Amino acid sequence: MPLEAWTALGTLDFSLLYDQENNALHCTISKAKVPKLMFSRKGLKPMDHNGLADPYVKLHLLPGASKVDKTEDKSLEERGRILISLKYSSQKQGLLVGIVRCAHLAAMDANGYSDPYVKTYLKPDVDKKSKHKTAVKKKTLNPEFNEEFCYEIKHGDLAKKTLEVTVWDYDIGKSNDFIGGVVLGINAKGERLKHWFDCLKNKDKRIERWHTLTNELPGAVLSD
Repeated sequence: MPLEAWTALGTLDFSLLYDQENNALHCTISKAKVPKLMFSRKGLKPMDHNGLADPYVKLHLLPGASKVDKTEDKSLEERGRILISLKYSSQKQGLLVGIVRCAHLAAMDANGYSDPYVKTYLKPDVDKKSKHKTAVKKKTLNPEFNEEFCYEIKHGDLAKKTLEVTVWDYDIGKSNDFIGGVVLGINAKGERLKHWFDCLKNKDKRIERWHTLTNELPGAVLSD
C-alpha cells in the first residue's frame, strides 16, 4: 500500500492464533493508530463533523465468506443466554454448579413472557440423584436464580462427565415448554469446552461464563 494512503487512514494492530484442537481461528483486535511520522497526523482520519470518529471493526474470512454463521448466531440468540458458574470443591469432594441468571429468554406464553426454571443433569447419569432444578420465576425473560447445586464426584471422574443445562417454561395443566439449553464437557466446543476445562484445571476456584442457549440439544433429556 502507498505510504500516503497508509499514513492518511491509520493502522490496525491485531493478532491471529489458530487453535488446532478446536479447528478455530482466533483474531484479537488490539488498537487502531497512526505511526508517529513527522508528516502524519495522530489518530485515525476523522469521519464526523466534530472532527472525531466512532470506529468499530468488521471481520470477514475470505475466500468463501458466507452468511451461514450470522444466520446460526441469530437463531441461537433468540433463545437467550445463561450465566453459569462451575467450581470443583476439594472440601465437599464435588462439582458445584451455579445457575446465576438468564437474559433475553424466548417468550413462550401468550402474554409475551415465560415462567422459567432451570434443570441440570450430570450425564451419562439421568436418575433423580443427577437431576437438580431451580425455583420457577414468574413472568420474566431475565430471571435471577442465584442457586447452586452440588454433585458428589471425584475430581478424576469429571473428565468423563457432561453437564447438561436446560431452561424451561412452567405451565399449569399441560406439559412445560422447552426454551433452550447448553451442554458443557469434553465433547463440547468453543467457550463451552473452555469453561469445562478451566474448571478441571482450577480446583476450588469459581468460574463464571455466559453461554448461548440453543433450541436443539442432541441426546438431551427433553422431558420433565
